[in-house]
Amino acid sequence: MNNPVTNVIRINLEKAKEVALKWEQASGSELSAYCLEILKEIGCTDTELPDNLQTREQQLNFITGFASFAFGEVQNVQSFN
Repeated sequence: MNNPVTNVIRINLEKAKEVALKWEQASGSELSAYCLEILKEIGCTDTELPDNLQTREQQLNFITGFASFAFGEVQNVQSFN
């Protein structure tokens, strides 16, 4: 029996860093609004940020993490061998 193919996401750190640097200059209200936009994009219907996205640092980490995922590319695990 063959092993099933497993995919991984390899992030693009350079693009994620560019996004992070851009948003570090943003106001608190801009950060909150963008986090809500990301949440809406992934299917959340809340109109307020959850408890774990209340601080500027949490919001920047969330935005950077989302950018890392969004700019990532799916690759076959076997290609890393």
